[in-house]
Amino acid sequence: MDFKIAPGSPDRIETADHTFKITTNTDQTDLALSISAIGLLQPPVLIHRGGTDTVVCGFRRIAACKALNIASIPTRILPPDTSDIVCTQIAISDNSFQRSLNIVEQSRAYALVRRFAGRSPTGSKIVQSTGLACSQTAMDRILPVAGMPLSMQDAILDGSIALPIALQINLLDKNDALALGCFFRQISTGLNIQRELLALITEISHRDDMPVFRLMEQIDIAAVVGNADMPAPQKVRRLRMMLKAKRYPEVSKAESLYNQEVKLLQLNPRVQLQPPRFFEGNTYRLTLTVDSRRQLKSLLWELEKLVEHPNLLPE
Repeated sequence: MDFKIAPGSPDRIETADHTFKITTNTDQTDLALSISAIGLLQPPVLIHRGGTDTVVCGFRRIAACKALNIASIPTRILPPDTSDIVCTQIAISDNSFQRSLNIVEQSRAYALVRRFAGRSPTGSKIVQSTGLACSQTAMDRILPVAGMPLSMQDAILDGSIALPIALQINLLDKNDALALGCFFRQISTGLNIQRELLALITEISHRDDMPVFRLMEQIDIAAVVGNADMPAPQKVRRLRMMLKAKRYPEVSKAESLYNQEVKLLQLNPRVQLQPPRFFEGNTYRLTLTVDSRRQLKSLLWELEKLVEHPNLLPE
């Protein structure tokens, strides 16, 4: 590539234009230490267009130089007629050959390729040449991440929102998506629980014809989510119970009455009686945990309690 090496003024470099930005790392501490000790070993790449110098790669390097109050930054300048395709390849390569790209960075790279090369063979060649996965399925799956709000991208990176959940949330109305993104970041739970909570929330929203963000503003939900003194696991348990009661009020009521009756029996922990799912049907599962005949015999009285109870089991 034919670069022109030239000093660049920080004031002329347009760092607000993130067209070619791939990196998600905003920490300049390590770079600033390196630059202050031995100088800038790899100058950023710029392209002069419309009276400004647009950054193709090297956002962190430029930010570190600005933090060090360096008046003149060594830069490599591309010819003004350099195509966006070439700029895309340079931007992705500069990042992908330094480290493994995280999911957001991969998505940004794919989005750049799709934007300037579409689904053409040229796009496929760029993907291959920059070390990205070439699977069209993988590309299509993570491509939407690049268009998500930065808060959602950050949540994916810090693990507070799983990618499958983020992709579902991204399909919702903007206000609903923002509310759910904030919700999941505050409770911090795993994928399966996230799936369960998202299903309950969206089903309640559809049934009651209520926007998700309005549902999340309800006092009982907001009070739990915003309780800074409540540990995250306790929050999750409380929210699951609350949302299940809202989604299945009759089932929740029946479950509460059933659990109350079982609790009053004070059964031995070795005796477990499980009701039918959603209390639909008459098949109950009884589990006895024993390690001797003597222990089994001692549980006969517990079974008698169940048999004699007038309401716990059907006739």
